[in-house]
This record gives sequence, C-alpha cells and structure tokens, in this order.
Amino acid sequence: MLRNGESLPETAPTLAEAFRAHGYATAGFVSSFVLDPRFGWGQGFAHFDATLPRNSSTMGKQKPYPGAFWAEQRFAGFDRRATLTTEAAIGWLAQAPEPFFLFVHYFDPHAPYAPPTQFGERSAALRFPLEGRAVAGLAPAQLERLVQLYHGEVLYVDDALAALLDAVARRSHDEALVVVTGDHGEGLGQHGWMEHATQLYDEQIRVPLLVRWPGRVPGGRRIATPVELADVAPTLLELAGVASPAPRDGRSLAAAIRDGAELPPRPIFGIRSLLDEATGWGRGVKLSVRTDRWKYIFASEAQAELFDLDADPRERHDLLAAQAARAAELRGLLEKHIAELPHVHDSAPLSDTTRRALQALGYLE
Repeated sequence: MLRNGESLPETAPTLAEAFRAHGYATAGFVSSFVLDPRFGWGQGFAHFDATLPRNSSTMGKQKPYPGAFWAEQRFAGFDRRATLTTEAAIGWLAQAPEPFFLFVHYFDPHAPYAPPTQFGERSAALRFPLEGRAVAGLAPAQLERLVQLYHGEVLYVDDALAALLDAVARRSHDEALVVVTGDHGEGLGQHGWMEHATQLYDEQIRVPLLVRWPGRVPGGRRIATPVELADVAPTLLELAGVASPAPRDGRSLAAAIRDGAELPPRPIFGIRSLLDEATGWGRGVKLSVRTDRWKYIFASEAQAELFDLDADPRERHDLLAAQAARAAELRGLLEKHIAELPHVHDSAPLSDTTRRALQALGYLE
C-alpha cells in the first residue's frame, strides 16, 4: 500500500489467512485509525481489536494540522496508547489456544510526541547533540525538547513491549517466534524537517527488524545486506513451515537467519507521496533506489540526490554532480522498476468521513 486509508483488496493474501488456514488461532490488536477494519486490515483474523477510546487518544481535537476536526460521530479516537493495547493483547493470550499468530501494533513513537509523565521525565534528562539538526521556526531548545519527547515515547513502547513479550513467553514457555519491526522512522531535524513527511532519507526508511526464536534461531547474529519489510511475510512462513498458496513480494530471510550466510545484494526501492485524490499521484512524489552502498533519490519537484552511504551514512553530501554516471545507472534501475509495477486501483473509494480524517492527519491533500 502506498498510502493510509487505501482499502486492502480481498484477493490480497495475508499472513493471518495463511496461518489460520494451518490451524492457528489468529488475533490482531492495533493502535491507530489507519488500521481500522473498514480498510480491510482485519482480513484473516478470527479476533481483531481496533478499539480507540477518545479519552486516551493523543490525536484529538488539539491536533495541530490545518483542517483537523475530530467529530465524535466518525470515530471515538484516532489512536490507543501502548499500555491499553498491550493489556488487550495479554487478555487474549490468557485464553488463546496453541498454536497462535498474534499481531500487535503500537502507534506511540509518532507525532504528536506526548509520552506518559514518567517516561517524559526520564527522557528530559537525556541530551542530544544538535549538530546537523535544524528546523525552520524552531529554536534549538525547542528542537531538543521534541527529540527528548520522541525518545520518551520510545521508552514507553519499550516498556509496553517488554510486558507483552513476558506474557508471550509465559504462554508459549519461551518457545514463540517473535518478530519486531516498524513501518517508518521520524525526521528530527536531520534534513531540516520533523516527523516523516515526504522524505526518503534513512532516518525515515531505515527501521529495525529483530527476530527471536529460542532454540531455533541463534542469538546475536546480524544480517548486513539491506532487506525490506516485504521480506517479513515469506520469512515468517518459511520459519514456521507454513506453505503460502499465493506468490508474495519479497524474499525469505530464513536461511540467512538460521545459518548466518549473507544474502546476495539486490536493489531496494522506496516511494513516498502526499496524494491528491483527483489525480492519483498528486504532487511531491519521491522515489529512491539503494544498492550495496549507493542511494539515489528522485523528486518530482526538486533536484535528484545521490549519496555514498558507506562514506556518508547521514546523507549530508550530495554527489549527484560528481558521480553523474553512477546516478544515471541508478535512475535506470528505478525507471525499470516503476515500469514493471502492477497498476492496481483502489476498488473501494474513501468515504467523506474517512477522507477528512486522513486529510487532517496529513496523508491526503
């Protein structure tokens, strides 16, 4: 999916469907309106909890986006705090049969940065160097405070995740296969912007992917070759020995995880856009391709960029002019990839209320 609010086609094979077909109890617990079942994200789950209480939502009527308006008749709240989601998931675990497939989604490390008091106080003691960080309109002290608050939310989710994993370990006798990942990072002034916006720098798209399976997967192993979130589904299915009836994007990392062999490198592609509903693509489209060390970013309304990630991991030195041949080679890879993408249109148009909610969040123009 390119954007939040896009309906998942019923024909799309989901992990929950694959595991349920093999006798697993399936449950999902989500913490944001963008994963509401009206968009199809409950597909394959026998139990899907998207309860979003308004009184604990961090994104209420105070949300500082132009046009933000959260009407009670649309939904109770936009998000659910990590503690509430964890408690709901642990409650299901207490009576779940085995084997089980459990998906738990947290939203807290996301703007607005509003960690619970104890975690905000802990992060306030942290100091972050601001060299190379700046955002127009924010004084250095304001920027540092936002960075602290973001880390407070990370600490909070770490705490909630620890409670969840303890419950999973008790329920499964510490034999469960656990995968932890994220969908995006946040810009915290590194390239002059906050949050995740329309950027494809590594602070947005380089996310953690952790796999733990006691007795089955050796600990302490790190795969150096870049991988994609699309690799998670085939990896989980192969590790669990569950056959997939349909072809999937991505490749399985199971052999590399079990045996430690490095994966052959391949291009990694990225895409980001704020969409205009009338035109489909809209404005502000950005595309990227990464190879073993090079990253090329195409922007529809700005100059392209080229970075040597080995020498410049923070992407501060654009080498587009100095490495024109390299840039042309990577642009060719990107154009070939885009030309080969299937053209799938959303068969379920957004309702007016859903559209307004996503516009206020900044996902739609």
